Amino acid sequence: MLPDRDIAARPNRLAGIWSYAGLPLLAYLLGHLLHGVAAYRFGFDWLSADSRIRWDGGIYLGIAETGYQAGLCAEVYPNGPNPDGLCGNAGWFPLLPFLVLVLTKIGLSAAAAGVLIAEACALGMLIVLWRLLAPARTAVKAACLAVAVLLPSGVYFHATFPMSLVMLLALVTFLLLVRGRWVLAGLAGMVAATAYPLAVLLAPAAVVFLLIPPGRWAWRRLAVAAYVGGLTGAGVLAVFGVMQLTTGRWDAYLAIQSSNYGHGVHDPFATFRTLIEWQPTTVSAELVFSTGLVLLAAAALVVAAVRRQATVLDWTLGVVYGPLLLIAPLVVGAGQAQFRSHTLLLPVVLLLRHLRWPVTAGLAALGSPLAFLMTGLFLTRVLV
Repeated sequence: MLPDRDIAARPNRLAGIWSYAGLPLLAYLLGHLLHGVAAYRFGFDWLSADSRIRWDGGIYLGIAETGYQAGLCAEVYPNGPNPDGLCGNAGWFPLLPFLVLVLTKIGLSAAAAGVLIAEACALGMLIVLWRLLAPARTAVKAACLAVAVLLPSGVYFHATFPMSLVMLLALVTFLLLVRGRWVLAGLAGMVAATAYPLAVLLAPAAVVFLLIPPGRWAWRRLAVAAYVGGLTGAGVLAVFGVMQLTTGRWDAYLAIQSSNYGHGVHDPFATFRTLIEWQPTTVSAELVFSTGLVLLAAAALVVAAVRRQATVLDWTLGVVYGPLLLIAPLVVGAGQAQFRSHTLLLPVVLLLRHLRWPVTAGLAALGSPLAFLMTGLFLTRVLV
């Protein structure tokens, strides 16, 4: 029989677990419910690992199974449209394939490992988001979680893509910055940068976070900003090193993306206009939603500033991270899967805590039908 103190401690322990992860878990399950209903509507089994593998998602698993390869397109795809370009699977970043490889060593299939990583990180990112929302009222935090799980492109958080992985690492980076753990924040940013190219934007965000607080710009403060941002940049350099070691070309990623998908430096306004006319219209609507999310977050920052409630993280997300995450894919070009990159906008949801909860809940309601349709487009292989 358990001692009385253990019986009394059990409810307290359960209450502590609930306060830490209860609502994030419910939000996580809500997201699965929406994606599951969409899958059923379009004739797919959402619980099957095969339903989570589409296009680039299969490439990540292939890298885990066979390693990186790169060569002239004339040799890799003799009948392809770009024989002089560089082709292969080196156009994708290595962290997710590496983690999949580790799990396959203990007996999991690559598909099961990819889905397990995606799901663990999808739940983890909601828990970290919840921790960052801690000062807000429960209704406000619940509405913010609803926006997070009903992002139109949220299906990628549950697929064999690195989106939930990089998002978890990005949120951990911001949490560590808030807590003053500079070295750990830099290391988290560095690891994130090996998962997805746009994670490198954590570098300028971290630098701004460290430099904008009031006070003198002492050399130590500048040095901290430099090494935290530099560590994140080092993650990208590490990827180039991996490419050199495995393919013999440090620029394999850049060459494959530019020669096959037209990635480069483009006029973001021209790209935006092109994408607004994109078919299917759901993809254009997702772009409008993501743009609206960044603008609403900026409005929330203004509200917080007027009330003198804006934190350093608020300014970082509203002025640097959110706008850069929206603009950078447009600069890369229309060949960039903008909707997939928009999953990385999730941290700007933190700014919505400064608004009344019905406003945030209304945004979640607007996102839910788009998330339903985007799930269908993903499953039917319309989205890459």
